[in-house]
Amino acid sequence: MSLLKRLWLSVLGAMLLALGVSFVVSVLTARNYLEQQLFAQASDGAASLALSMSQQSKDAAMSELLVTALFDSGHFESIVYRDVQGKVLAERRTSAPAPTAPAWFVALVPLDARPGEALVSDGWRQAGSVEVRASARYAYGELWAGILKLALTQGLVGLLLCAVVAVLMRWLQKPLKGIVEQAEAIGQRRFEIQPLPNVPELRVVGAAMNKMVDKVKAMFAEQAARIEALRQEVSHDSLTGIPGRSLFMGSLRAALSDERVRPSGLLMLVRLRDLAAINRSLGRRETDELLRSCARALLEILPALPLVDVAEGGAEQETLEALVARLNGAEFGLMCPGLTEVQARLACDRLVEAFERLRANLLPEQGELASIGWTLYQRGEQLADVLARLDNYVMQAETGAEPVAGGLGDTRLPPLSSDGWLARLETALRQNSFHLATYPVRSAQGRELHLEAMLRMRDESGSELTAGQFMPAAARLGLTARLDVLTLKLALEKLQGATGEVAINVSPQSLRTPGFVDLVQRELQQAGDTSRRLWVEISERGLTELGGLESLVMLAEVLRRAGCKIGIEHFGRQINVSAKLQDLRLDYLKLDGAFVVDIDHNPDHQRFVKALVDVALGLDIVLIAERVTTAAEAETLRQLGVAGLTGPAIRLLD
Repeated sequence: MSLLKRLWLSVLGAMLLALGVSFVVSVLTARNYLEQQLFAQASDGAASLALSMSQQSKDAAMSELLVTALFDSGHFESIVYRDVQGKVLAERRTSAPAPTAPAWFVALVPLDARPGEALVSDGWRQAGSVEVRASARYAYGELWAGILKLALTQGLVGLLLCAVVAVLMRWLQKPLKGIVEQAEAIGQRRFEIQPLPNVPELRVVGAAMNKMVDKVKAMFAEQAARIEALRQEVSHDSLTGIPGRSLFMGSLRAALSDERVRPSGLLMLVRLRDLAAINRSLGRRETDELLRSCARALLEILPALPLVDVAEGGAEQETLEALVARLNGAEFGLMCPGLTEVQARLACDRLVEAFERLRANLLPEQGELASIGWTLYQRGEQLADVLARLDNYVMQAETGAEPVAGGLGDTRLPPLSSDGWLARLETALRQNSFHLATYPVRSAQGRELHLEAMLRMRDESGSELTAGQFMPAAARLGLTARLDVLTLKLALEKLQGATGEVAINVSPQSLRTPGFVDLVQRELQQAGDTSRRLWVEISERGLTELGGLESLVMLAEVLRRAGCKIGIEHFGRQINVSAKLQDLRLDYLKLDGAFVVDIDHNPDHQRFVKALVDVALGLDIVLIAERVTTAAEAETLRQLGVAGLTGPAIRLLD
């Protein structure tokens, strides 16, 4: 119950108690007054009758006449005349109807009409006594009418007080509601500053709340800054600022095993020739600047790379999920998912030109500055095989006439034109040729958290394609929103026919599609309580292209109202741990597999993951590690406090 309601009920209860006590006291006072009046009437009547009888003869007829005269002149219940021995000589009792007040009221508030007594004398002798009792039936009627008037008056007073209290509450509501909302926001992991109320008492409370929020935000910001610095330290090269070897190898392993990413792409290795001699010739400072220039040269060729449609010979631009890293002192790596042979050769040509300019400016007397090896990788290949092939091409470039050598490697997936993909996807949508493949996500204790569902497509030839094979084409053709809504429908259907919970992935590009969030809301409303067992996650990589976590606000609100859990997958590379995580009230994060690779032998990644675990616990967010491939990795993650695990090592437990 809210604080406002409690305050209102407290005031109402106090008011009702006061009015009730006042009502009871008034009724009892009125009853006592009427009892005293009835006794006074009876005493006066008895004294008057006794005086009249003392002055008259004491025969029976006269006594009866006097008793009757008094009885008929007033409202008496009974008049009794007794002699000195107690014998009744004359008596009158009423036979009037019952009181006009309700019977329950008469029983609840009885009137004690005490009799009045007086002595009758005969000269100096006592001749007898009279007992007079006043009638209470009229007193009951007056008491009932008075109580009705009192109840009406107090009811009107109560309504007036309620109106006054309502006005006061309305006046207090705004500042008090602000404090209540601030308290509720803190409970929901949102830290908001509220303006100070005008009420002095509430002003003190508001100032204390704001001070607490400031301290919590400052503490969280400091912790986030430390984690961001640690992330840069463990995943990036300190000299060039680009990612290091561990992040590159983790990403390459993901590209070779994760069916959600592009199934093929370009892998390039650049090795500076005789770095030790360059260092002796230029000096340490100039050599460091040369290494930075090499990193910039690799980064600068990425925006200029068109994704060439080989089948049609055309070209169209697409954002590359590329990664440039420094692998060791003299080696740089470049991975570009989705590139073809034509694009690979174009990248090599541009890179050779860039390195030639560096050589001409810094080392004009030296021969080739770097050797470049390249190959096309394919999902399903072994990491060692790809690296061995790439290293062999680099050695060929070092000994050959040209500074570049490379080969295609495995090319099992020939490219299709945009029209070809459009026809293929439209046919699959029309024929409902999509289904979900699920993989378990377990807690650190082995309990199933949910099933991770991935969309699969079966084409006309019967081949089954993973999301990593057809989703890039769907993104270029603007079909991601339709496929994501389809995935949502399939997941909800699966939940209706089974127990447990299911997680699906939503493409960040779908958030740009007009009406997408409305479609999601409609499907969730139709599913009812089933939607409470749905987990929805969005890739961190795509969110950075859309402008960050702000693009997720509308969808997060819809999912939260439906009771779904919302999270971010592939987390840790680009989005800083910021206050936006609090505002979105995320339920879980899936740590990018690049930080999981060989974590049992990597103390730097262990420190980074431990820091993320501490933040996640503070925000009540579940941290799940992706692409866990070995039992040693799983055990290390459990010891670090990671709440959930998924990957090949976890699937083998089924």
